[in-house]
Amino acid sequence: MFKGEPKYDPDNYTLVVPSPEGEDVTIGVFDKVIVQIEVDKDKNTQRGKVKMTLIDPPVARAPT
Repeated sequence: MFKGEPKYDPDNYTLVVPSPEGEDVTIGVFDKVIVQIEVDKDKNTQRGKVKMTLIDPPVARAPT
């Protein structure tokens, strides 16, 4: 999930996402990106769910 509304271009297979600097970041389908993968555990049930955070290119993230 991204902060703001990403725009998908189906003709070029790209996603345009607003960045923290105010410029838009364009990510293509086969572009290389860096993600951080972690497990968030629920305190009540001790069940985990996978959380992936886009690290590079930097984009505005939704509040957690």
